[in-house]
Amino acid sequence: MILLLPTILLLSTSSQAVDPPVKMWEKWYYTSWDGCHFRDIEITPSGNLFITGSAWDWTTPVKDYYCSFLLDQAGNVLWEVEQPWYVGKGNDGIVLSDGSFTITGRSVLTPEDTYSLFIMKISQEGSIEWTKVYDYPDTREEGYGITCLPDGGFAVCGRVHGTGTTNAGQAWLLRTDANGDTLWTETWGTHSHSWGKSILHTNDMLCVLANGADSTQTTYGTHLLFYDLDGEYLYGSDYSNLYLYHPGDVCHASDGGLTFVTKSLPVIWHTDQFGETLWWHNIPTQPNYTHEGYCIRQTMDSGYIFSGWTGWWQWSDEEFNAPAAEVDTGCTEDAWLVRYDSEGNVLWNLSNETGHDNHFYSVVQLPQGGYIAGGTYAGSGGYLVRYAPETGIESEEPSAVITLGVSPNPFSSSLSISFDIPEPTLVELSIYDLSGRVIEELINGSVSSGEHTSVWNPGVSVPAGCYMARLSTSCGSTSVMCVYLK
Repeated sequence: MILLLPTILLLSTSSQAVDPPVKMWEKWYYTSWDGCHFRDIEITPSGNLFITGSAWDWTTPVKDYYCSFLLDQAGNVLWEVEQPWYVGKGNDGIVLSDGSFTITGRSVLTPEDTYSLFIMKISQEGSIEWTKVYDYPDTREEGYGITCLPDGGFAVCGRVHGTGTTNAGQAWLLRTDANGDTLWTETWGTHSHSWGKSILHTNDMLCVLANGADSTQTTYGTHLLFYDLDGEYLYGSDYSNLYLYHPGDVCHASDGGLTFVTKSLPVIWHTDQFGETLWWHNIPTQPNYTHEGYCIRQTMDSGYIFSGWTGWWQWSDEEFNAPAAEVDTGCTEDAWLVRYDSEGNVLWNLSNETGHDNHFYSVVQLPQGGYIAGGTYAGSGGYLVRYAPETGIESEEPSAVITLGVSPNPFSSSLSISFDIPEPTLVELSIYDLSGRVIEELINGSVSSGEHTSVWNPGVSVPAGCYMARLSTSCGSTSVMCVYLK
C-alpha cells in the first residue's frame, strides 16, 4: 500500500526543467469596496475572460453586488452582472457553445434566510436570462461546481442540509434541463462534513470530486464519485491515503483519465477513466510553509497548470512558547502556480511575492500561450495577473517514425489530419479542447502501416477556438494544435 504522509516536500531543483514565466501585468479590482473575490476564470470563444465570483459595496445608499464579470485579455471590465438577491456569491461558471454563460454558487434571498444554491443563465451581453434557487428553509445549501450536458441541461454539485461551518451537511448533486428546472437530485455522505466540490461529464457519466464518507466509501476525505445521467450512483473511488485531505479541483486528461488536486496539503493525483490511481505527487513547496490548492487545468501540451497559495510562518522562540492569543505569526500568503508535464513532473514552480497576502483561485492558459491567474489581493480586492508564455518547454517527443499534420490551419469548415505510422497498430486519434475534454474521437482501432488521412468536421455546437489533435499508438504519441474560425 502506498503511504502518503501529510508532510511537505522540499522542491528539488532538478525537477525544474525551465524558468517560470515572466509577469506581464497585474491589476486590482474594486479595492475601495467592502470586498471582491475572483473564483473561476473561463476563456470565451472570442478570447475574453469570463469570471465568476463576487464584488460588493455596502458603503453606498444603493448596494452594489456583482456575481460575474466579463473582461478582455488586457484586464479591462466589459460588463458586470448584478445579482438579484440580498447577498450572493458565484463559485463556478461555464461558457456555453452559443457564447452565453451559466454559473452556480450561493445566495441569500433576505436577511432572515439561510444560504441557498442557485443557478443563473447569462446572455453574451451580460443580462440575466433566468435564475433558479434550490433551498431548504432552515439549512445551508451551496453550489460549488457546474457542467453542461449533451442535452443542453446542467449538472451541479455542492452541499445540502448544512447548519454552519462545522456541519457542512451532505454532498448534493442536481441535474436540470436547459431552463434550470430540476430533473432529479441526489445526496451522498453519512458524515456531517460532506460536499461535492467539482463535477465533470465524462464517458457518459457524471464524475464528482467530493469530500466525506458513506457506507461504501468509509474513509473520510477526498473521493471520486460516479453517477449515470439518471442520477444512479454507480461507484466511488476510496483513496485511503487522502483521509486528511479536502478536495480542490478536477479536470479531464488527454489520455482519457482524470486529474485532481486536493485543497489541504495539496497533492496532484492522476487516475484512469474509472478513478483507478495511475500516479500522484505532493505539490512541492518549502519546509514550514502552509499552503492550499484550488485549481487544476490541462495545458495545450497535455500537461497541467495548478494554482493556489503558499506562505511561511516566522515564529520567534518566545512566540513559539507563548499563548496563541499573543502570537504574531508574521505569515504572508502568496499566490502560487506550479506547471507540470503529462506525467506529473514539475516544470516550474513560482510564488507571487508582493508583500501582501494574495491568492490564486483559478488559472487558465491562453490560446496564444501564457496564462491568466486570478483571485484576491490583501483579503478584499479582486486580482488578476497575466504571465507571458514560458520558454524552454518542449512538447512531448514523438517517435521519429510517427508524423502528424493538419491543414489548413487555421480552418473554418473542415480540418484534414494526416499521419504516417511504420507498422500496423492500434490507433487513437481524437480532438481535445484546451481544458482536456475529448471533443470528438475520429479513430479508435487497428490501422495498417503507411500514410492515412482523417477529416474533422466540427458540429454546429463546437465554438471557435484552439483545439489539439492527438495521435496515440503503440509506437508512440504526438499532438498538434489547430485553430477553428467561424
